[in-house]
Amino acid sequence: MIPRETFFLRCAVALMIALNLSEAQQVPVDNSKVGSRQVHLDFHTSELIEDIGANFSKEQFQEALRVGRVNWINIFGKCHHGLTYYPTLVGEPHPHLDFDLLGAQIEACHEIGVKCPIYFTVGLSEVEALKHPEWRRVNKDGSYGLKGSNHPDPVTANPATPKPLGQWYQMCVNTGYHQRIKAQVIELCEAYDVDGFWFDIYNANLPCYCQTCRAEMMAEGVNIEDDTSVLTFRSKVLREHMNDLVQTIAAHEPNALTFFNGTTAIYTPQNFKYKLYEFNSYQDLEDLPTTSWCDYDRLPVLSKHYLATGYTVTGMSGKFHTGWGEFGGFKHKNAILYEAAAMIAFGANCNFGDQLHPLGKMNMSTYKNIGYAYEYIEKIEDYGIGGLPEARLGLWRSLSNNHDEALAKMLLQSHFDFEIANHVEDLSKFKVIVIPDIPFLSQEDADRINTYVQHGGGLLVMGDGALDETRSRFLLDIGATYLGPSERDIDYLVLGDPIRGDLIEDPFLNYMPALRIQPETGTEVLATIREPYFNRTLSAFSGHKNTPYLPEPADYPGVIQKGKVIYFAHNLGTMYNRYGMVLHREAFANALRRIHPNPIVEVDMPSEGRISLLHQKEKNRYVLHLLYAPKTLRGDYEIIEDLPALTNTLVKLDLPKSINNAYLIPSGERIPVEQTPGEMEFVIDSFSCHTAIVLEY
Repeated sequence: MIPRETFFLRCAVALMIALNLSEAQQVPVDNSKVGSRQVHLDFHTSELIEDIGANFSKEQFQEALRVGRVNWINIFGKCHHGLTYYPTLVGEPHPHLDFDLLGAQIEACHEIGVKCPIYFTVGLSEVEALKHPEWRRVNKDGSYGLKGSNHPDPVTANPATPKPLGQWYQMCVNTGYHQRIKAQVIELCEAYDVDGFWFDIYNANLPCYCQTCRAEMMAEGVNIEDDTSVLTFRSKVLREHMNDLVQTIAAHEPNALTFFNGTTAIYTPQNFKYKLYEFNSYQDLEDLPTTSWCDYDRLPVLSKHYLATGYTVTGMSGKFHTGWGEFGGFKHKNAILYEAAAMIAFGANCNFGDQLHPLGKMNMSTYKNIGYAYEYIEKIEDYGIGGLPEARLGLWRSLSNNHDEALAKMLLQSHFDFEIANHVEDLSKFKVIVIPDIPFLSQEDADRINTYVQHGGGLLVMGDGALDETRSRFLLDIGATYLGPSERDIDYLVLGDPIRGDLIEDPFLNYMPALRIQPETGTEVLATIREPYFNRTLSAFSGHKNTPYLPEPADYPGVIQKGKVIYFAHNLGTMYNRYGMVLHREAFANALRRIHPNPIVEVDMPSEGRISLLHQKEKNRYVLHLLYAPKTLRGDYEIIEDLPALTNTLVKLDLPKSINNAYLIPSGERIPVEQTPGEMEFVIDSFSCHTAIVLEY
């Protein structure tokens, strides 16, 4: 370790340099600098546990990485308890660690060619929160910002009160805590050969009202009673903090990569509004499908979003059965295999979370399971990582997690491949753009979309998605006038011939009523509405649940079409996400096919099948990935166990280039190329979990 005097002198110099540098967003790194087969190794270990790292062995640690076929592992410098696992002059070392565990792990990794960014908790720190209450994040009511549910204050509650899962003190980086973090980062840069830093817990959606933040907001004229203004201030604080750390690291370790976890989260719109992810060298997409806050259809939306903005991305799941920090919980190895294959299919590197036992010995069962998946990934990773999504259908993200994922689920389950349209300069590349059912469009974006339609583009809009944010008028030209919300509690839809297909002819239930609209002259009605006789109330009800429908159609329609624009008057995605009625999804799919008859890819697969077409331009090829694994709800958790084979899968392709060679991976089986320019049709005899068709031009 460096002498204390030298260390603090360097801290002061680095601070002076940083204060005079402008904001330095990271330039996205290419895929070659990020590991394809990663592990994220947590180590949140109580100060009450003794003999920390007593069973650590460099040889056993390396053997686990070899068995797991790992080429990158995030290792721990500082944990949620606020304790460090290296000899620190600045922070709080674990009281029962008597050697440099971090240094030993870095040596073990580098000796076998494995990169190992340093994990460093920022947003949580139990020991520092107790020693420095002034560093804590504070809620609006003055209570401390605790992460987790059922928030008994650890200081005032009975010490024997059971600790809620996931509960920690949250910290504010707008206090002296930032300088503590910065000093520790400099200390790590000076002491080790650092591959990068993985900073954790950045919640831009949680405001802070500590004394420092309140004073600064008052000085800057921020209306503390306005939640939006406070969150804007919070995002500014986080940007300043991250910028300072990036500048500091660059001054000491120019080649070190940085990532701030939480800044890519889909459920935090501030991440996208204020581009908090700009300080990341690459984008890790935390997505544990078995947890209550994620599912298996989140990764496609996020990966497509960040790939479209030029970043290298990594899908991030866990080995755990339920969620982070679970000792002794094991996901089935087939689930890890499927999730890893899905990451590659959607253009991402792979990462699975683990947690080291306090004694420091790696769990070999975990690495056998991960290795089972990564053995397959080694065969296919070159055909996914670095590829960009290719589709004629665009999803315009609202940045509302629930609404975007709801629409994405309907597209994915109906096998419509799509790109994220928001970042595309020339919208004419899309045949159709789909709009989720929440009022979110700015006038500028609405004007772009209306111009796109005027030049021949197709549009499918659902419910509130056509409205301005005041819900007073339509921003999009859908061929109708907005009359207002329905006065009914539910209603029923009757599909007309153009979009019925083989669906039922009778009225079917909508759990949320349609908006009332008046079609313009020349607008075609594709579906009508039947209202209930009356709303279900204490004074007027019929039967167990919803009131039956009237025999005559309502005076406003349910689905309309004007040119290449189709509008559903219901919030169809929200309904499908909540209730899962297949009729809603199939009505949507039938309507979409009416204006999108020629997608690049068509497949005949069950609804749990997933497709992803990637373009690897530098390799002159397209790769169509096919995935299939039925998910099962067991208790409160969605799991994957069985990987049944799909047989006789029909695939149709209408590519923009003529293909001269085609084969399956990983088998290498060649596919005869018989096509008119760009068009192909063939049958895949059988595959389990994943296969991909490589199409060279």
